[in-house]
Amino acid sequence: MTSFDISSIRQQAKDDFITTWLSTAALVPSGTTVTLPERGKPHPLRELMQRSREILLARGFEEVENRTILPASDVTKQYGPEALVILDRAFYLAELPRPEIGVSAQRIQQIEKIAGRAVDLEQLRAILRCYKRGDIEADDLIEMLMTGLGITDDQATEVIHKVFPELYNLKPVPTDRTLRSHMSATWFHTLAAMQDRAQYPLALFAVGPRYRNEQREDAHHLRVHHSASMVVMDPEMSLEAGRAIASDVLRDYGFEAVRFETKSATSKYYASGHEEEVFVKYRDEWLELADIGMYSPIALANFGIRYPVFNAGFGIERMAMILNEAEDIRKLVFPQFAVADFSDEDIAQSLSYISSPKTERGLKIAKAIEGSARKHKDDLAPCEFLAFKDNKVEVRLVEREEGKKLLGPAGFNEICVGDGTIYSDLEPSGIYTNINYMRGIAMAAAAMAEDATEPGQVQVKMIRHLSDLNLELTDAVRQHIERQQKKIGVGGAVFITIEVRPAG
Repeated sequence: MTSFDISSIRQQAKDDFITTWLSTAALVPSGTTVTLPERGKPHPLRELMQRSREILLARGFEEVENRTILPASDVTKQYGPEALVILDRAFYLAELPRPEIGVSAQRIQQIEKIAGRAVDLEQLRAILRCYKRGDIEADDLIEMLMTGLGITDDQATEVIHKVFPELYNLKPVPTDRTLRSHMSATWFHTLAAMQDRAQYPLALFAVGPRYRNEQREDAHHLRVHHSASMVVMDPEMSLEAGRAIASDVLRDYGFEAVRFETKSATSKYYASGHEEEVFVKYRDEWLELADIGMYSPIALANFGIRYPVFNAGFGIERMAMILNEAEDIRKLVFPQFAVADFSDEDIAQSLSYISSPKTERGLKIAKAIEGSARKHKDDLAPCEFLAFKDNKVEVRLVEREEGKKLLGPAGFNEICVGDGTIYSDLEPSGIYTNINYMRGIAMAAAAMAEDATEPGQVQVKMIRHLSDLNLELTDAVRQHIERQQKKIGVGGAVFITIEVRPAG
């Protein structure tokens, strides 16, 4: 089983990225087969999006894709004097400039030193000019250098990194382009494009992400969230007709009781007094779920739209929280990043041996080592005790420093868990792990002994860390203990030496 030495790789890459990049390719397994489960597991958010699509299609809506990137001026057209407040929550896009890259004599020497030969300078200048004009995408630049100059991948990367460092020092330049912060921002373009070739009523929907520059993400707010948004454009469209449509759609989701309340402060892209909050009854509680309204004639006119438009938007994450009875949207949407909480029992069960025997014979060796240590722990040195012997190996416990006991005072401390802390005790207490100091050490010695072909030794002195006892925790549990400001309180004097000698 492959497991990367992360710390070592990071340090090597920091010292010499290219050499490390090339050498670590050999660490990637090859020629293997991996069997996947018979059936995968869908994400609850994606399941709800698919369900939303099916509901809206069945209700007669046509699915469309709306624009994601919009000029900031679009928000002004929709919101008028309210635009500045709305743009405060928008993400503005920035882009890296394409610098003019000169090719000096010194740089030519550097390139030829990397390539190990002369290169076609005209071809190099042509590549850099094309890059400046935008004819070459940034992620194609290395490939173009490889092809144009006849150099290798790592040589081209080294040229970019060492000869043209200005490419690494570029500062993003802001633009007036924004990511849509609400789906309505993009409906106006779609409606304007379709109004002269549509049959009315024109009913459209889109399920997609919205991007909002929230000051922070918390249990109820994400910077990227999704909306099932719908519009109905018709010369006779009214808010009353829209309410009926929205109620039908919500019933298809399973919400039988629906209530509408006029918002006291209307968003300026809606007509005055024509925006409403939608509440649904779920488990005897009224919960806010959606927002509906009639677009303002001003906003419509600014995009050249001649007919009334009803809009409704259901927050997918909000609906998913209700249907899944979730209290934290982060845990629902990103379960892989959710902070796990562990009980004392969980912590105790997560302790495992770093090394342990693989056979029944090996387990027998471990048990013999622990038993011999318990029997002779107070015997004074110099002393030596045969703990295990068969036709393959001998295992002895030894102490040669005169006057010392075979085993230190902490040798049989019991490892326990209480109130989120791992601690040792003279007797089992709290949640007992069924592991004592000597047992952990004996397992390591037995793992060495069961396949021993040459002499070996396990020597343990002072205990400061779990690893001194041949024990480890999962990363998740260790992080939990640190996050809760609890402790891993193992320590003490063991001073045991175990010698392993192949028989014969």
